[in-house]
Amino acid sequence: MTNHTVAFAAREPHLFRDLQKTLQEKTNLSSFLCPLDGLGEHLGRFTNGTVVCVAASPADVSQIHLLVREIRLQAWPLAVIVVEAEAVAAEGGLSSLEPYLLGRVPLAEQAAALPGLILRAERERRGKTLPFVDKKTMSVKEVLNRELLRQTPSLVELVEPLILAASHDVTVLIVGETGTGKTRLASLIHEHSSRKDHRLMVIPCGALAANLIESELFGHVKGAFTGADRLKVGKFEAVGRGTLLLDEIDTLGMEQQAKLLRVIETGAYEPVGGNDTNMCHGRIIAASNWNLEEALGQGKFRQDLYYRLNVLAFHLPPLRERLQDIGPLARGMVAQYSHKYHKELFTVNDEVVTCLEAFPWPGNIRQMENVVQQAVLVSTGPELRKEHLPKPVRDFVAPIPVNHPVPVSGPLAECRDHHERSAIERALVEANNCRTRAAIALGISRVTLYNKMKKYGIRKVALA
Repeated sequence: MTNHTVAFAAREPHLFRDLQKTLQEKTNLSSFLCPLDGLGEHLGRFTNGTVVCVAASPADVSQIHLLVREIRLQAWPLAVIVVEAEAVAAEGGLSSLEPYLLGRVPLAEQAAALPGLILRAERERRGKTLPFVDKKTMSVKEVLNRELLRQTPSLVELVEPLILAASHDVTVLIVGETGTGKTRLASLIHEHSSRKDHRLMVIPCGALAANLIESELFGHVKGAFTGADRLKVGKFEAVGRGTLLLDEIDTLGMEQQAKLLRVIETGAYEPVGGNDTNMCHGRIIAASNWNLEEALGQGKFRQDLYYRLNVLAFHLPPLRERLQDIGPLARGMVAQYSHKYHKELFTVNDEVVTCLEAFPWPGNIRQMENVVQQAVLVSTGPELRKEHLPKPVRDFVAPIPVNHPVPVSGPLAECRDHHERSAIERALVEANNCRTRAAIALGISRVTLYNKMKKYGIRKVALA
C-alpha cells in the first residue's frame, strides 16, 4: 500500500500528471491523482496532507465549495490549494473561500507556484497520522477503518468482526437501541461482501401490519385472501442475490418466526395461498432493539431461530455511551445539512459540541440528526453557534429529583441511566405529560418511550 502526502483532484486528473512527476523529483513528496468528485472517499478526521483542486470551469466551483466546507466543518487537518482557470477567476466564485485556503493559483502559473506552496504546507504540518491512501491500493480493512474513524471512532474495534461478516455468507444479528445505527452497520457489511453489486433491502418488521407481514416477506398468489386481486412478489424473491435486513425482528409472531427459520435453514418458502415452493437466494441480516435473550426467557422468541441468527452478532451501544462519536457525527451532519439548505457554514463552535455531548440522547443518532438539522436550518453566518440549537438541548441541565439522586460514585451505566431518566421526565413536564409530544421532542417512537418509562418506573411526572 502506498501512502501519499499530496492529493491532486480535478475533473480531468491527467492535467496534473506532469506536475506530479516534477513534484516527486524536486521535493520527494508522494502524490496521487483522482477525480474531483471522488476525493471525499480518501479523506477523514486524521488524514493529514495537502489537497490541490483544479477549478477548470465554473461547473467545478460548487464541488470545491462543498469539499472545502466539509474539511473545515469536520476540522480535518488538511491544507487546501485551488488552481483556477481564468474564466473561473473572472467570475469570482471562489473568492468567499479565501480565508479557508492555503492559496489560489492561476492555472497558467501552477507549475511555478504549486511546489513552493506544497512545501510550505508540508513544513507547517503538525505531525503525520493517516496520510492519503490511493483507494486502488486500500484493503477492505483500511477502507472500513477509515469509514468508522470518519464519524464513529468508538466503533473501530468492530473492523475485524465486520470483515469476517462481510467475507462469509452467514446470518448476522445486530442489536442496539432505536437510532444507534444498525442499518448503517448492515450497509457496511453488504457493501464489502460478495453481494455488493446486488441490492440491500430493509424491511421494518415492526411497521408492518401483523396480517400483512407474511405477504410482504413471502408474497402471495392471486385470490389468497380478500383484496389479493393480483400476484405479489415477496421480499425474499425481490432481493435476488442481495441482502435482506429484517429490522425489529422481535416483532414477528411465533408462526412467522417458524417460517423464517425454514428459509434460513433451507432457503425454501411458499407464497401465501400458494403450493409451489420457491427458493430464497439472498442473505439475511436481522436487527433488534430488544435483547433477544430476554425475549427467549419470556417465551416471545424461538430459541432455535435465535441460534440460527446469532452466528455473528454485533451490539451497538447507545449514543450516551459513545461520547467520542458525538463531535464527528455532528460535524458530518452539519456538512450534510449545510449543503441541503444552502447555508454557508464553515465552522462549528466548540460550545455546540459541548452541549451535544452533555445531552443524554434517548433517541440516539436519529434524535441528534433531527436536532442538528433544526440548528442548521435556523443558522445564519459562517459559524454554527450554541444559540442555533433547539432550546431543550441548549439549556439542558440534568435535574436531580429528590427521590432519584445522582450517584456520587458507582457504575458508569447507573449514572447514564439517571441522565436518560431525567431527559424523559423533563420532556414529559414540557409536554404536560402528553406521551406523544414527549416522544416527538425526544426523537423516539411512542413504543420506545413507553418501554423506557416502564424500565425506569415512570408513570406521570408532577407538574409545577
